[in-house]
Order: sequence, then C-alpha cells, then structure tokens
Amino acid sequence: MPADPRNTYYKQLMLAEGADREIISTVYRKLAQRYHPDVDRSREAAARMAEINNAYATLRDPEKRQRYDEWLAGRRDRRRSDSLIVRPGDIAFGGAGKPDGPAIGSVVDFGRYQGWTLNQIRSRDPDYLEWLARSAAGRRYKSEIGLLLERR
Repeated sequence: MPADPRNTYYKQLMLAEGADREIISTVYRKLAQRYHPDVDRSREAAARMAEINNAYATLRDPEKRQRYDEWLAGRRDRRRSDSLIVRPGDIAFGGAGKPDGPAIGSVVDFGRYQGWTLNQIRSRDPDYLEWLARSAAGRRYKSEIGLLLERR
C-alpha cells in the first residue's frame, strides 16, 4: 500500500478507479516509456518508475486489485465515521466565554470564539464573522458565513 493513502495507485498511474485491465496496461506502457531511467535521466525518474511498477503490479492482478480496492473503501469508511463534526460542548470555550443564544450551525474550534456556533458569533460580533469569511481559517465555513452575513 502507498505510504501516503491520498496518493493511491490509481493516482500514481493517473487512472480512474473503474479503469479496465486494457486501459491500465496501456497507461502503464505510456508512463514506462516516459519515466524509464534509460529515457528520463532525471533523479526523480528511477523513483517514479518504481512507483509506477509497484502500482501496476497491484492493479493488473485481479486478486491484488480487489484487496487494494477493499483497503481503499475501508479507509474511506473510516474517514467518514471520524468525528469531524464538532457540536457545541464538544470543545472548551475560548476567551469570549460561554455563548448565549441558540446553538445553530457549525461550531468554531479555534480562537476566542472557540465552542461557539457561527450563528452565536453573528449575534455577538458580526465583524469577527466578516473577518473569518476573509481569512484562511474560515475557508471551511465560507458558504455558511455567506448565508449568515446576507441575513444581517
């Protein structure tokens, strides 16, 4: 299995997960022609070729591919069940203290409004919400913040 699970064998060979054996073989041959150390003299070529060979060895064999696909599916299922959804009370409150008002929307897990929902922040400090919409920290809340700021 790849060391980095985001760098799947399919990505290494630049293939869709549903690719059939013929496409896998064709793509492998094209990549091998391009990255073979006899053709590409760069330092990365040998490592890239080893990566391509390893991916191809797994994906061309139906049994290995099935086990690999099951492993990928298991990783996706595990990620889906991770507790990425933060609810009020899951985290300690930040410097702003305990929020007031109904707990509606996503919960911020950083900064002075840690533990507050975006709706509660909008009620107390709409300027902070506008700042959050512009900052990198607020990227994951962008659409929700946009809706809240429209309602102002």
